[in-house]
Amino acid sequence: MSDETEGRKAAKKAMDLLLRQDRTKKELQDRLYRAGFSEEAAKYAIEYVEGFGYLDDARYAANYISLHKAKRSKKELHYKLTARGIPPEILSEAFSEYTSEDEEEALVNQLKKQLRGKVLSEMSWEEKNKVTRRLAQKGYSLSSIKRIMQMN
Repeated sequence: MSDETEGRKAAKKAMDLLLRQDRTKKELQDRLYRAGFSEEAAKYAIEYVEGFGYLDDARYAANYISLHKAKRSKKELHYKLTARGIPPEILSEAFSEYTSEDEEEALVNQLKKQLRGKVLSEMSWEEKNKVTRRLAQKGYSLSSIKRIMQMN
């Protein structure tokens, strides 16, 4: 198969993949490699879809943050986007809209989820400590956790 034909097939595969789900450049590249396309064909396909604006890591990061900021800490969002191949400069720009109120809202939502309908003031020290540990593992600072727990 010629390089040009393989490039076109890779571009078609990339379009099909992006039609189903928005992806980062790295995710799309990995999927094309797994589908058996060469590095040159994958590069051609990525340039092709980028040319139409179908692949945009900055848009992906902004959408991901907007969608998940009420449920996840900034650290967790940063980790997940980094794992998906978003470059640091795009991440810093995407997080410019993220506020401390967003972090607090996510923490309150996570606390409610961790409490599972229980009242914080009626919990034992061990149970409170367990909730604190879980929230800290999700990337929230201990000072924020304690402040929110005292408010509830």
